[in-house]
Amino acid sequence: MSRRSFTDDTKFIQGLIYVFRQGDYTFVRGYEARKAMADLGLGMNSASREFRGFAMKQEDGVAIMISRRGANTGTFNFLTRAVSFQYNFFEGYVTRTSRERTMSVRVTRLVFEHLGVDRDKVMRAARGTSFCGLDDLQPFHRRLLRPAEPFR
Repeated sequence: MSRRSFTDDTKFIQGLIYVFRQGDYTFVRGYEARKAMADLGLGMNSASREFRGFAMKQEDGVAIMISRRGANTGTFNFLTRAVSFQYNFFEGYVTRTSRERTMSVRVTRLVFEHLGVDRDKVMRAARGTSFCGLDDLQPFHRRLLRPAEPFR
């Protein structure tokens, strides 16, 4: 997944999220990148970095609610399938659950890429999780994020 950073609008976040089903329910789980946590002065242990959530089917996409342990932070994500050759991209937006602050971003575009079960591809993505610059994003992620256009 890729999105603009909530804390520094000149940077982007690349992350890895595991989506899985248990019965009729769909869940998500992941870990914030160590470097991103260090840059923010937050705990680096796995309990501090872990986030979990659940997904809900929507008419034209999927909504995902995610929170870190102790509900320290949370996000609401909405994604729809993006037009791509392999139908493995989803685009939408993410909003963080926080008080209104005039100087911080609370909503931004979001891109998910389904990596499948290719372990090498997943491991490459896992090693790339962190803050990054615009030029470090994959070209199709950059295209879907449309960083020069304001979010409406």
